[in-house]
Amino acid sequence: MPSSLAFGFAIAAAAWPLSALAQAPELTSPVPYPPGGIGRKVANVAVIIYNPRIPSEGDKKLTEVMRWNDPDELTKKMIDDARVASAGYVNYRIVLRKEIDGCPPWRSGFRYKPDDLLADIRRSSWKQGDGTSYKGVLEENGLMEATPPLDITEVWLWGAPGMHWDEYAMLIPDRDHRLPPTENPWFYRPYDIPDVGRTLWVMGWNYERGEGEMLESFCHRVEGILSLAIAGGVWDTKRTDPWNLFTRVDKDFPGESQVGSVHYAPNTRSDYDWGSDRYVETYALDWRNYPDLKGTKAIMNCYDGWGPDIVTHHRWWLNMLPKAPGKTEHGYNNWWIYVANFDENLKDYEDE
Repeated sequence: MPSSLAFGFAIAAAAWPLSALAQAPELTSPVPYPPGGIGRKVANVAVIIYNPRIPSEGDKKLTEVMRWNDPDELTKKMIDDARVASAGYVNYRIVLRKEIDGCPPWRSGFRYKPDDLLADIRRSSWKQGDGTSYKGVLEENGLMEATPPLDITEVWLWGAPGMHWDEYAMLIPDRDHRLPPTENPWFYRPYDIPDVGRTLWVMGWNYERGEGEMLESFCHRVEGILSLAIAGGVWDTKRTDPWNLFTRVDKDFPGESQVGSVHYAPNTRSDYDWGSDRYVETYALDWRNYPDLKGTKAIMNCYDGWGPDIVTHHRWWLNMLPKAPGKTEHGYNNWWIYVANFDENLKDYEDE
């Protein structure tokens, strides 16, 4: 459809009731990529759950005492969300699961006792320090030995407030020759992850929180790696490379917003306001055509795609990541390669 017609359609739609607008197929229907166009890959994951039993609470697990979320259920949602958002390209498979009756080691050698951790959680005042040792976690769970034979590409940690790990971390072997330098330490976070001979992601999640916060951590990982791989290590939306263009929002570029970032939807004026019903002109849906962007605008608000809450926005945002075949001067047109297949050696997924 020519851009003028699409824009005219959107203007007419803006006067409709929200229920009618949300059903407008030109604005909301996903555009499926050709079957097999980008392929399907499998990424093997080790899930490590630190869920100590609390002696003072009758040896109940911490999640039971605090009535927090089931990490296994959240893990399933992450697997489903990634598969759907990547159009079937990323298929996470759990090859190792361990639930630990204890707390993780810190780099300083400190380790919380379960009752002490619970006490600090209840008063929202945690011991400060250097934080979890990724090397210690991998070693005490046998992951140094298990990673090569199980072809593990990611470790997903589940734990509680006060365990002090980052939302995401990664070790990319020979990083300096594979990614550009950056002045932003937020993008690349290796900590003390040992070199296992391949790129290894470590997600650090909190079972106190829900699906939305889990997705937010994953989306921050996406922002970090794409700022490096696509944008040359600089996240500045005044630049015109695909990543910086993708993340533009209306508050900075009135009438010219694109998909936005994890914290900002195309129409929002402040962090986390994913449910804003303010209408804006946006090129967001044009990114389904990447790399052949048409310059097609639509008038949209949260009800037309990304809202009204943290889960719907983050699912939508991940779904808008380009996932087309081929390459351009900016790299792969399927950005999920950088997100989950950085070494480009994931095996093809086969239905079981």
